[in-house]
Amino acid sequence: MELEGLDIVDDVKMGMMMSGSDRASILARAKQLDASGLHSLWVGDHIAFHIPVVESLSLLSFVAAATERIELATGVLLLPLRNPTLTAKITGTVDMLSGGRLILGVGVGGEYPPEFEAVGASLAERGPRTDEAIEILRRHWTEQKVEHHGRFHDFGPVKIEPKPVRPGGPPIVVGGRKAASMRRAGRLGDGYISHMCDVETYASNLRTIARHARESGRAGRPFHTAALLFTVLDASYEAAH
Repeated sequence: MELEGLDIVDDVKMGMMMSGSDRASILARAKQLDASGLHSLWVGDHIAFHIPVVESLSLLSFVAAATERIELATGVLLLPLRNPTLTAKITGTVDMLSGGRLILGVGVGGEYPPEFEAVGASLAERGPRTDEAIEILRRHWTEQKVEHHGRFHDFGPVKIEPKPVRPGGPPIVVGGRKAASMRRAGRLGDGYISHMCDVETYASNLRTIARHARESGRAGRPFHTAALLFTVLDASYEAAH
């Protein structure tokens, strides 16, 4: 399906967020999801938060060894909290260990300022830092040596290996609810993941993303769409409700 410049990958798939805060429960859930027929398992991300959160890329590396088929995704990795070169190293490793099953959902975060303070990251600059980080990730994944002179990072030439197994690196799916996220998805992303929005808002967001894709010369590239929805499963509607 094409939406005014976005070549949307028209293939409905279902995934599920991972749960569990100890080794045994995580291992059991990973094996259960791998055998379930679901397309993907997703993990959230925070450095510090109101509740315990297992570090996302470490978790996916562990899950990669316990699974064979299911895609492994971050939903979403908070890029401004991390050095992009180190992130390229870790994600390339996870993709290699999983046999090319990594999907990198990314976002800017900001709902919990103390974690930005704790790692020395600027809350106010989280948007432009994420934009620059996406560029650095792609270059490390695809180029032999990278030399970068940007607003926030200045380095190189440096060679980062292992490279991802997936050609071009894992797809980068941009999450967010604000206008800047739609711009980022259209100009830099391979896809968009919404967070609890209605159908009309989702359609409007895709039109905005398509406009940014056209303006940046990225029209016609394959583009993945996703939606995060909270769901309760039970034996009946009444019980789940």
